[in-house]
Amino acid sequence: MPSGVFKPYAGVVSTAILVFTKTDSGGTDNVWFYDMQADGYSLDDKRQPVEANNIPDIVARYHNLGAESTRSCTDQSFMVPVDEIRENKYDLSINRYKEVVYEQKNYVAPSTIISEIEALDAERAGLLEQLKTLLQ
Repeated sequence: MPSGVFKPYAGVVSTAILVFTKTDSGGTDNVWFYDMQADGYSLDDKRQPVEANNIPDIVARYHNLGAESTRSCTDQSFMVPVDEIRENKYDLSINRYKEVVYEQKNYVAPSTIISEIEALDAERAGLLEQLKTLLQ
């Protein structure tokens, strides 16, 4: 759950919900993770209703866990094999398993920006001179 879900009663506390299901034959092969970003309320002290809400998606995905096995660890929800969790000493932090993809940003060179500003400034100066001659 996102930090701030329990404001104003608790500060910026990260929260996870664990759901255990009793099995009759050997236990769990995969653990399902969902990276909840919004619960339908603002994350400030006022907790006003907002449009962003992951809860309906969480419920829908939970009821269709079979489809979750094909999702990547970069998606909002995904499965992790219990053996991998065992290798990580049973650490259930989503950040241990979720892969973050960083998008490279390319910025315009400062010299290009300066040239564009100079061109705009020259155009502005020319238009200002035209306006002055029209007002005389």
